[in-house]
Amino acid sequence: MNILWTFAPIFLFVSLFVGSGIYFSFMGYEKSFTILPPVIAIIPSIILAWIKNRKPSEEKTAELLAGIGEKDIVYMCVIFLLAGAFGEVTRSIGSIESLVNCTISFVPAKFLLTGLFFISAFLSTSIGSALGTVAAVGPVAADFCLHASGISMPVAMGAVVGGAFFGDNLSLISDTTVVSISSQRANIKKKFKINLRIAAIATVITILAMYFSATVTVDSIHGHNFSLILILPYIVLLILAFNRVNILVCLTLSILLSGAIGICCHSNYGILTFCNDINAGFLKVYGVLLLGLMIGGLSGLIGSDAAKEVAQIISERILKNKIESNLPQFIIGGLSAMFTFLLSNNVIAIICCGKIAKSIAKHNGISPHYSATILEVFACGVKGLLPHGTQVLLAASFAGISPLSILPRVYYCHALIIVGIFFILFVNKRSPIVN
Repeated sequence: MNILWTFAPIFLFVSLFVGSGIYFSFMGYEKSFTILPPVIAIIPSIILAWIKNRKPSEEKTAELLAGIGEKDIVYMCVIFLLAGAFGEVTRSIGSIESLVNCTISFVPAKFLLTGLFFISAFLSTSIGSALGTVAAVGPVAADFCLHASGISMPVAMGAVVGGAFFGDNLSLISDTTVVSISSQRANIKKKFKINLRIAAIATVITILAMYFSATVTVDSIHGHNFSLILILPYIVLLILAFNRVNILVCLTLSILLSGAIGICCHSNYGILTFCNDINAGFLKVYGVLLLGLMIGGLSGLIGSDAAKEVAQIISERILKNKIESNLPQFIIGGLSAMFTFLLSNNVIAIICCGKIAKSIAKHNGISPHYSATILEVFACGVKGLLPHGTQVLLAASFAGISPLSILPRVYYCHALIIVGIFFILFVNKRSPIVN
């Protein structure tokens, strides 16, 4: 099976989305990467996937709808909606501005960008959800850029997305961790120790990159006035999240609390205003929500079986002969990265190539917790750098910018991939570190 032809719809979508932005840039247009909406760019890809699929129309329709209605896709879309509502309500009642002013009052300006990264990292590690973290911290990061100069929207959102994937990679309760460990039958503690070494080095590189990428100064015009009562929705959200309450419950309760505070603290804020803010928040994320559904439908038409078949073909030569070099580790990481790009879902990517990775690891003397670490590091690193990745799309919707402007600033994911490569190159598979 030709992998280029199998996943041609994905390549077409990325080519149209990125290519149009490059074209309009050369033509001199401002915001060139937002001229062709991604939700429009994906339509030809769905048409191509429909034509390529040789099954009867009824079966193709069922696969398309099954992809759209897949549990993770629907869960993601509900998070989109609640995140949009929470962001709009808290902005309307002044919670975001109070939180930003409070932070600016106590945190030195040069540490604001690093602070965004660590807040996202701690939250995502606690709740095990990169998307939930972006939903919670994204609106705050967008407002930071209005109160401080020297920090751009792409840089701020890159810090949030990077921190979100720190936890997605390292959290003991994230889907990627659970799937990578179960697919390799790895020891969770040993896997965590290996992963922590890679994440720690990547974090140091990220901090240095953020330090030299922006010279932040705080805007003194606003006077940094804040109200602890208005900040309460975020405090409650963080407390619930750190206690591992479901992110949907966290966001719902925080929205209701925000509305109650707005009604109590502002005489001109009532039930109808609260409802209109929720509706406005829903409308702000409709584009990314619709794109998420269409990506799910596209994946349904392509089918995960095709991914598994391609992974099997790629690994055949590796399984024939035992290889003493570090090529098997790179094959495992490469499969994880490639299918994360093609499927736009790092959990499904690990599921698709997990059995193949386990066979390669067993055949070449690679410990299960080492192969699980490689799978997850490259899956999370690549997912944070996808122009069609849900976390990047949600961050871009909060900031009102192109997803492509964020990707170069997701320093942590860049560093995670680079450190992962060097780890494979210089740490022997028989080293005590990985056994």
